[in-house]
Amino acid sequence: MKKFFALVCVFSLLTAFTCENEPLDDSLDASSNNDTGGGDNTGGGNTGGNAADLVGTWILDEFSAEASSDVDFGGQLISSDVEVYSTTVDYTVVFTDSDFTTNGSYSYVADVTANGMNFGSDEYTLDNVNGSGGYTVEGNEISTDGAFFEFTFEGMDDSLLDGPQTANFSFSNNGQTLTFSQNQTTTETDEFTGATVTSTTVSSSVWTKQ
Repeated sequence: MKKFFALVCVFSLLTAFTCENEPLDDSLDASSNNDTGGGDNTGGGNTGGNAADLVGTWILDEFSAEASSDVDFGGQLISSDVEVYSTTVDYTVVFTDSDFTTNGSYSYVADVTANGMNFGSDEYTLDNVNGSGGYTVEGNEISTDGAFFEFTFEGMDDSLLDGPQTANFSFSNNGQTLTFSQNQTTTETDEFTGATVTSTTVSSSVWTKQ
């Protein structure tokens, strides 16, 4: 049963980093983007902006996500909470006018609780991560046709991360700090198990311009 709960919770973990074109929470603003110490975003960047503001090399400082989910598995309801946060990072994203590439490695902790039972905090390390894709910008929203990160959990792959992604972004520290944020509720049904997962997630990643 413990293994069953842990595997079901992987949907929460992966959903925390994918949007699948779902709308973002309209209440998300600069104050929820860790935009402290530079709330007016003067200087080299603004809240939102255009593609030109993103162009360049950005070094990852940290990422985190929290996902609270209700899983309906054949009529059996499971409530779960997943907290993910980076521990060590050596990772970059490079933006051109219309494309991005990623490269490097990082470690992260996944802390899973299901129906009030905590399964502990497991640390995972991914090396030689490489990714690429195109992107578009509209206001303070970026849409990509690929993912910035890869993840693993209990040996499962990250296929849920494939496809379009959408997130809010903001600049601070005179345009030298970039924050991507997602705040949303999604509902997904796994084609193999039939489990329906309704998940509320808040995730962010913070980057410094090279």
